[in-house]
Amino acid sequence: MVSVRAQYNFLRVLNGSPTTIQNYPILAQLLLDVWGTQNYIQHCAGVILTSRHVISTAHCFQYNENTGRNYSNSQYWRIRVGSTYRTRGGVMHKVKTIVLHYGFDKTYYINDIAVVVVARKFNIGSLIKQATIVKPNTELAPNSICTLVGWGATQKNGPQPDQLQQTMMLTIDQEDCKVRYQAIGAIIMNSMMCAGSTDIDGIDGCYGDSGGPLIYKGVVVGLVSFGYACGIRYYPGVYTKVSHYTNWIINTISINT
Repeated sequence: MVSVRAQYNFLRVLNGSPTTIQNYPILAQLLLDVWGTQNYIQHCAGVILTSRHVISTAHCFQYNENTGRNYSNSQYWRIRVGSTYRTRGGVMHKVKTIVLHYGFDKTYYINDIAVVVVARKFNIGSLIKQATIVKPNTELAPNSICTLVGWGATQKNGPQPDQLQQTMMLTIDQEDCKVRYQAIGAIIMNSMMCAGSTDIDGIDGCYGDSGGPLIYKGVVVGLVSFGYACGIRYYPGVYTKVSHYTNWIINTISINT
């Protein structure tokens, strides 16, 4: 059986077009100090939920064998909000607490969700806004048109752009997605959703997009979780289905202030 972990790394806007934070002020950058040298570089993304809380994916915050560091420790992270660009601007915030979902499975990326608490409040305004997340147990019909935004690589094996990117994609039928991923030993749970394009290559998230939002009619419905490489039409991107976790998110926020 193929290990999901070996394939997926930190995912995941292929074939995106430039946009600005004014259009997506709910977006946060998660910057990682990989070597503990106070050199913070955008590594994942997240969604602003309150003036103190961001949601992202749990796989961003793991022990790394190559560096010998446990990135679930808040000292390794900063959050940048209010900037179109991944290397400058906006406001930087220290992280107080990172709460991973208690059921996160790092092999199969099940329950791939986390709540991040910042040390001081975001100054909510035109460039920094709270997101609306989908209601519990809501299901999107296949072929629903969604938008993915992020600072992930714009082409396979390519560099990450400095400017925020957006791309449109369709939700994929759940059973269809399950069958496609069975071929590589990956598990598509009901707590996940798939989106992309099974007709053409290159519509997808990519490295650096992890934890960023999949948006449907202004509401956050998914978080970038994993995929097989980037932009391969047979394997659409897999997202944490936010409606499966709405109650967990609300509860976690209420007890981690």
